[in-house]
Amino acid sequence: MLVILEADRELHVVAASPERAARARVVPIEGSALGTIYRQGKPLAFERPLGAQADWLRELGLEAGPALIQPLETGQPGGGMLVAVRREESFRDADMSAFAALAANLTQRLAAERLAEQERLRYGVQQRERERARWARELHDDTVQGLGALRMTLANARDSGDPQQVLAAADQVIEGLNREVVSIRHLITELRPAALDDLGLEAALAALARRAQDVYGLEVALELSLPAQAQEQEGRLDGELETTIYRIIQEALSNASRHAHATRADVRVFVREGDLVVEIQDNGSGIEHPERLLQGAREARESSAAQPGKGVEAQESAERRYGGYGLPGMRERAELVGGELQLESQPGRGATVRLVVPLAQLGA
Repeated sequence: MLVILEADRELHVVAASPERAARARVVPIEGSALGTIYRQGKPLAFERPLGAQADWLRELGLEAGPALIQPLETGQPGGGMLVAVRREESFRDADMSAFAALAANLTQRLAAERLAEQERLRYGVQQRERERARWARELHDDTVQGLGALRMTLANARDSGDPQQVLAAADQVIEGLNREVVSIRHLITELRPAALDDLGLEAALAALARRAQDVYGLEVALELSLPAQAQEQEGRLDGELETTIYRIIQEALSNASRHAHATRADVRVFVREGDLVVEIQDNGSGIEHPERLLQGAREARESSAAQPGKGVEAQESAERRYGGYGLPGMRERAELVGGELQLESQPGRGATVRLVVPLAQLGA
């Protein structure tokens, strides 16, 4: 039995039982007997294929014998076929019915998996658009307005005709430009920290902690103990996981300062009972009913999935409803690496954001 799927105008054998049943793993659609059968898109049964009827079997490197073919129509571009071949004994009616039922079940599963993958990709695009909108607002509200104010300062000094006022304005503008340069550098670092690519998670988090102190006045204590497989790879985890950890910590620190008015945060990355755990604990004002926030993040994710064309709007609406904590995005990042996002808090007693990823997800 073989499962054959279309990809890049070719038919690929993606599963076979026994494993070495087919000697050929890829057959072009154009100009092949198998491609002709695939394009017909209908069930076929071959009692004793001979001559040209057996060409498609030879293309797969299979011996000619009784065969069944069921199309796998997912309702989307790129379908496939389920193929069964016997050496001698013919297929009975019961065999054909069971084979058709198996093909129908496989078709449903393929359609569901492709729909889930499309939604994941769509959501990723929406998240990127949402990030772009956020940075555009940052540039407009801070950088552009700051530069505009400096321009007005220079223009007023020039129009005054007073040399002393021009000199004073020049000093003020130079100082203002220095602030804007620092702001833009922070923005660039937030978009994609070079240290994360070049030096790894520990160096990137150390830089993030320093920046939280400079920008928010937030004292950050770091404690990292990476799993054994990371230590064997010069302290590096999988790139996607490193990015996820960095972004969740970044968002949590921003929330602690901007929303909870915290002055200190403790960040820990450690291994516990087969899990990689990331904890961010702050001393801020805390959150009332944190479980409702997480439930809201879950509902926002489901709303985005149910409204593919309105994903960005649904996410922004969720941010407004749940205090701008960025939880829908943090929860999505956690799920994409096979992890879970947890939130613990009490009013007046700070909050703890926790990412838990099973080490099995890391190939441990």
